[in-house]
Amino acid sequence: MSDILSQEEVDALLSAVSAGGVDTDVGAAFDAGGGGGEADAGADAEKALSLYDFRRPDRVSKDQMRTLQNLHEGYARQFSTTLTNFLRTFVEIELVSVDQLTYSEFVMSISNPSCIFVFKMEPLEGSAIIEINPSLVFFIIDRLFGGQGRPSEQNRELTLIEQNVIHRIVERGLNDLKEVWEHIGVFTPRIDTYETNPQFVQIAPPGETVILISLEVRMENASGLMSLCFPYMLLESVINSLSGESWMSSQSTSTPETRSMMEHEITSLSLPVAALIGQTRLSIRDLLQLQQGDVLCLDKNKDSDLLLQVGNKTKMAGKSGLVGRKKAVKVTSIIEKEVPGSDE
Repeated sequence: MSDILSQEEVDALLSAVSAGGVDTDVGAAFDAGGGGGEADAGADAEKALSLYDFRRPDRVSKDQMRTLQNLHEGYARQFSTTLTNFLRTFVEIELVSVDQLTYSEFVMSISNPSCIFVFKMEPLEGSAIIEINPSLVFFIIDRLFGGQGRPSEQNRELTLIEQNVIHRIVERGLNDLKEVWEHIGVFTPRIDTYETNPQFVQIAPPGETVILISLEVRMENASGLMSLCFPYMLLESVINSLSGESWMSSQSTSTPETRSMMEHEITSLSLPVAALIGQTRLSIRDLLQLQQGDVLCLDKNKDSDLLLQVGNKTKMAGKSGLVGRKKAVKVTSIIEKEVPGSDE
């Protein structure tokens, strides 16, 4: 039998399939293949199949998605601490998922009305969204206004006072987001607008790919979801920095803002500074026999430079003198290497 079917055989096969005369089951096709068919069918049956939509290809790789997951796991821990201090009650935030979907799917998943803040991450172009479930919002408002933290029985829009309260909380959340994203770059998240109807929020075309970060916020008497939505066009300029290799390298290096913060903290520290005139060695017997008026010979000439110690480490040399009525030391040189035996 020829391996290539003729046109007549193809037409006959298609007619038989349409009429139901041919078994199209994959397992049956393998069994009809002869020896070894059962083993091959069993091996293929164990393979896991996954659906792939070629009309909507994934634009963010699995490696980059894992980096985003690691990034926002840290954000969940940091923001939970911020909310705990702000609400004076224990708050636990857990990362639920990091998904890649279209913007229209994200909008359809939001309730109406909802609590939606559109923010920018300058210098990145475009906008992102932070959305908080209404039941969680009313619990927070009741807690801050002196209540026990009870959710609202009805879903309604926020008043202006309530909006200002939630605005302060979102600002704190964006500050934590800024610190977490320092591993990728220096950004300045800033709230742009507030909306309640998701249909009025258009930060991307309906078919644009977005990254949805879902966080579960749990408190004593309530829980709810908070979402972060980043359009792909917002992340496009930094998407290469989200690879695993770039993420690991960023963990071992500090950004200019981090270094500036560390320098600021270090400059406020105080260290003891002492001038070492000289040294000598004495036996215990001689030390016990010392009396007022005895003279000790040091290992320095009278014109030699004094050693200046910073935190018990010799760092400079100088000359002794007076400034007004106070003794002083004038720095004459910087010692690059520590002098052996100077710590004794």
